[in-house]
Amino acid sequence: MRHPNRDGRSRQRMPSVGFALPLRYHGPSAMRALLLLSPLICLLAITRAGPSDPRLSVRYRLIYFAPRSASVHVRIDLPGSTAVPRTLLIPRAVPMGYSEEPYDQFVSNVAAFDATGKPLAVTRAEGPRWRVGTAARVEYDVDLARMEQAIQSATDTSRVRANYVSLLGYSVFGFLEGTEDLPVDLAVEAPSGWSAFSTLAPAGGALRAENFYALADSQTILGPGLRLVHVHYPRESDTPLTLALYSEAPIDQTRLERFAGQAMVAMAEYFDGPRPAPFPHFTVFLEFLKPLSEHHSYGFGMEHLESFHAAMDAADADPASLSDARLRYHIAHHIAHAWIPKRCYGEGYFPFTWDRAPRIDTIWFSEGFAQYAAIAALAPDQGQREEMLDRRFRSVLRESPPDLRRMPLRELSLLASTQYAADFRIGRLTFSRGGLMAADMDDRIRAETHGEKSLRDALRQLIAWSAQNRRAFRIEDLPVRFREATGVDTRDILDRWLAPLD
Repeated sequence: MRHPNRDGRSRQRMPSVGFALPLRYHGPSAMRALLLLSPLICLLAITRAGPSDPRLSVRYRLIYFAPRSASVHVRIDLPGSTAVPRTLLIPRAVPMGYSEEPYDQFVSNVAAFDATGKPLAVTRAEGPRWRVGTAARVEYDVDLARMEQAIQSATDTSRVRANYVSLLGYSVFGFLEGTEDLPVDLAVEAPSGWSAFSTLAPAGGALRAENFYALADSQTILGPGLRLVHVHYPRESDTPLTLALYSEAPIDQTRLERFAGQAMVAMAEYFDGPRPAPFPHFTVFLEFLKPLSEHHSYGFGMEHLESFHAAMDAADADPASLSDARLRYHIAHHIAHAWIPKRCYGEGYFPFTWDRAPRIDTIWFSEGFAQYAAIAALAPDQGQREEMLDRRFRSVLRESPPDLRRMPLRELSLLASTQYAADFRIGRLTFSRGGLMAADMDDRIRAETHGEKSLRDALRQLIAWSAQNRRAFRIEDLPVRFREATGVDTRDILDRWLAPLD
């Protein structure tokens, strides 16, 4: 979920149709590696699922026609033909966003065509939907400039600048209902001379996503204003790490590169130990932006399957505004979400409901346990751990309002499903109670095993169980999984923190 960068602050594979645009890496010595050059098209892919079959894949084309254009064009081609009427759905909910955003309001010029290319009638339906008949192809435009003006949380919107375009997948990509589980091939077209980057394949190549969720959870970045760094860090052979940067203020790129690497090492060692991470690559994507207005909020981050994105105030490019410790923690705890809950989640997280925010009663786990993991991984000693727990979690409990303290934690989590950031007292108390539950469990496991086991072992077991079973865990099963991993019973700690505080 999006979190402020300081305490209490609010806010695949397509046939080759061209050459790749230049993909520029700016290292500490400003070395730039230019990849294959083309006047128009950049095709990238993720190959872990193997080459896609064009007869089975949904083909997406993302077109940004010219610099300074306010809109992007999307084309969707379905495999085969059908006589079944189709419905186009544009997301309103963001995975782990705990809110709803009106992305469908920025969509226009929806057009549909059958398998022969014949135009079909298009009608607006209920919610964020359009009826498109027996469409084999659908096209539409998305107004990025209007989106950024209307959505005041900077982390939740795509944006366009004179030399730069940032596209959040779920803000521009829709899908034809019934096709969301099919693999996806993506082509990206940009103006001549512009670079194109996708978090689906940071090293370049043709683009493939396993399904619509993976496509929607990705980011596409265009333009000469983008800086890319291949981060050298101890585990880069297991999980290549890319730092993607755009800043409207002077920035210390080496500092950001160092923190990204440190955070990635800390979280990979915490969750995986010597084993490779459960994703083939990762991108830390940071934007430092001059505020559009006093009503727009900056400083939050959002986690994704293979990336973390933060849209921060340009002032935070200055270390005097955003300290080293807070920036390192901000990056680390969002990287932690690539394990929890992206790959280990409670009921309600997945399958995702794109037209409305789902009601989830385990946000305290997904947010609190992931944040505690970052604290445990970064703290050099017990004293620093206690200081971080007090600043991040205990201080929130001391200041929380009585009505929220009296809510059972499951009920508070359900409230946070739609009001996590809208009233950040709700979000803070939800993750703080979860984080302190995690700390209590860690203390007991360490004490009863004389330091041989910790909560880290319990979480590793739970993540492995999730990968094997491919489903959500039930709250009642957590102590069972943790006891299997550590031999320590933590059920009473779970029950105590689920209960009202007062």
